[in-house]
Amino acid sequence: MSLKKLYRSRRLRGTLRAAAFLATANLAFSALMLPQARAAAEEAAKQSGLELLKQIGPALVGEPEVALLNGQRMSLASKLTPLSVSQVIERFSQHCRENSGGLAGEIEALPRGTAALQQLPEALRDPSRWLSSETIAQDGKVGQIACVARKNSGGGLSGLVERVLAFTESGDLAELGDARYVVARRDDASGQTHVLAMWTEGKFNIPEMFANSGDAPGADSRDVPRPPDARRVLSAEMAHRSYALRMYDTQLSHAEVLAYYEQQLEPRGFIVHPLPNASNELDLNDHVRAFSKDGVAVIVVTSQTPAEQTGVSIIEMGSLGFSKASATPGGFFE
Repeated sequence: MSLKKLYRSRRLRGTLRAAAFLATANLAFSALMLPQARAAAEEAAKQSGLELLKQIGPALVGEPEVALLNGQRMSLASKLTPLSVSQVIERFSQHCRENSGGLAGEIEALPRGTAALQQLPEALRDPSRWLSSETIAQDGKVGQIACVARKNSGGGLSGLVERVLAFTESGDLAELGDARYVVARRDDASGQTHVLAMWTEGKFNIPEMFANSGDAPGADSRDVPRPPDARRVLSAEMAHRSYALRMYDTQLSHAEVLAYYEQQLEPRGFIVHPLPNASNELDLNDHVRAFSKDGVAVIVVTSQTPAEQTGVSIIEMGSLGFSKASATPGGFFE
């Protein structure tokens, strides 16, 4: 299969979009490490995301930064710690167990010979893990944990059933609890473990994030126009930082979309940077445009959607005071 045919495959189409989103999330996490961004992060911490910071402590949770994902708020934080990956994951696992909503206590109170308890698979006899999942790589250098935590829910098993029913009715994750997702990665060079945390506190309505028709909730960029005749399918942005990813679907061709952004951004002072062509079969310039202006980087990526439309991903990175973007002779950003 040629590279062109591979690019057109549906699997790669979805992968490109997912990679664009993950890359932007990674850039947002990385931005938290910039000294210039400390002031903005501290301001954001005053407004949201403080509960997990209070519960886990500053040794493992950095200053929270607020992100908006299709209009729903979540918190992000980045932290370096001398603890190992397993120690980090165990601390968050303990947090998940302590915030299991009273289930652990109710199961513990059951007589050991209770038929209901004996019928449960061993993996389910610890109810604190019913809404939790964790993995650590064999080499111990990478680990992750995800759970839904709720400290004062009460009600034990019957309370859980009631909350699940309420969640299925409203779609609000807060009915079950607050989501926690943590990735820990060991850096051998520094001897430190990088802890990346994402979490919700309070309302996080999943159905409200998606629209059956029209634009997905969220907002368009103030600085970069949306594609003509397009539908917004994703809006992900940092609430207090100039980092964002927006995705659209349009009937325009790849060439028409890229030409449109050249026509719109170059008159506004943006410089377009051609990408190096590393293959005779797949030229990135057929699907990507990179622009910069005064330390701001804008990247436009096109792909084919499963519905045979053109998917447009617009990535905005940095602003003066946060991050600098400049072009090298080879065409890359620094």
